Amino acid sequence: MKKLLSILVMAMLAFGISSCSSDDVPGDGSGRGSDGEFVDPVNDEPEFLEGTGQNPRHESAMKTTESNGAEITRDSDGGIKWISFMGNSNAAPASAKDLFNKYMKLDLDENFRLYRQETEDWMEDPLTLECYQQQYKGVIVFGAGYNVRFRHGKVNDCNGLYVKIDNLDITPAFDLQKAKEIFAKYLKVPVEEIGAGNIMAWFDDALMIVEFPVSKGSSQWAPRLVYGLYGTMEYAFIDAHTGRILQTWPTWIN
Repeated sequence: MKKLLSILVMAMLAFGISSCSSDDVPGDGSGRGSDGEFVDPVNDEPEFLEGTGQNPRHESAMKTTESNGAEITRDSDGGIKWISFMGNSNAAPASAKDLFNKYMKLDLDENFRLYRQETEDWMEDPLTLECYQQQYKGVIVFGAGYNVRFRHGKVNDCNGLYVKIDNLDITPAFDLQKAKEIFAKYLKVPVEEIGAGNIMAWFDDALMIVEFPVSKGSSQWAPRLVYGLYGTMEYAFIDAHTGRILQTWPTWIN
């Protein structure tokens, strides 16, 4: 009888261990359980704490060359950071559309959203500014876009950043309300205290694309679909596919 009882206890312990994953999240880590439904992740702290570091292409040395009458500065990934026609106005395009098409091989309407346009009439030699936010299939890309400046009807110069994105799934695994619940649980506050968007000036989009390391400590970065949320004291990026809190930072500046 004692032998039979021991066997039963051991069997129960074995079943209990095998039925729990290492992080208590069922499924394959994609944010969905074995039945395809989204499951709450265990995320006691942000996946990327302060000190994650900068994207390597922002830290690497820039390279400046001349091409088609323009002075072009590129980052280590080959992305254009700055274009100037100040030394050769004859080569300058007459529109941002022509600029993006000729020098970046990008379709302006597909890849960018014009959100600001103004002319500095107070200047002796007026300058017109056009600001473009990068988007991917209609979803804005955090921290990416270009400011294009014009003089005398031609592009004077342009600066900014473009993020290469290939085949990113822009369909979230859960809705905005669920994202708010995840952040509220993390902050231990009522979900009514959680707001969405307003992380970027000029935009109130909650769903956006942000670059992060592919894993902790990795020097390789890649775009992710996230929800941008805020509480009373903190902002947060939450992975819209897995539900994990990727990063938080204060809503105030010391």
